[in-house]
Amino acid sequence: MKLYHLSSGPLRVNTYFLVNEQTKQAVVIDGGENYKKVKQVEEQLGIKIEYLLLTHSHFDHAGNAKKLQDDGAKVYVSAVDENKLRGDGNLSCRFGRKFDELTADGTFTDGEKLNLAGITFEVIATPGHTDGSVCFLVGDMLFTGDTLFLGSVGRTDFPTGNRADLINSVKKLFALEGDYTVYPGHEEFTTLSHERKYNVFADYD
Repeated sequence: MKLYHLSSGPLRVNTYFLVNEQTKQAVVIDGGENYKKVKQVEEQLGIKIEYLLLTHSHFDHAGNAKKLQDDGAKVYVSAVDENKLRGDGNLSCRFGRKFDELTADGTFTDGEKLNLAGITFEVIATPGHTDGSVCFLVGDMLFTGDTLFLGSVGRTDFPTGNRADLINSVKKLFALEGDYTVYPGHEEFTTLSHERKYNVFADYD
């Protein structure tokens, strides 16, 4: 399995491509808004996007979901956040962004393990940024969406956000055994050991 990364859109969303090198099948985490760039990566790498996993349903992470679904990708999101792919929950109206509504092909809940394209994803529910936000564990990689960033955490002032829940979710991540490379939804990569030591929320009560 090989990892590729794209940062795109006005909010510089991180899109991750996890590729089965034998089959050239790919699982994308958070497709972002820039459909053209995502398709360019697909073409340049000679891969086929089979699945799209969403850490949450906000427009900047899920804006490409309907287009990729129309291309044949199966879209998965948490059961709690699925309804935000329709209506106001994705925040597109608030930010004046176009959003193609859709129904997910599947949902997941905390602790589920998904085997997609020969790659295993463990779902960790991390409510706080939204009530249905999740992170994904893949080997020694932790994809944190808008839950955990380098030196910071996600916003909680949007609908269904909750500061106390986010603090508990971050502590849940810090309690994982061992170390992981952290791939957040925006900004730079980090490690869980670094965040345990330096993140401003590490000792928050």
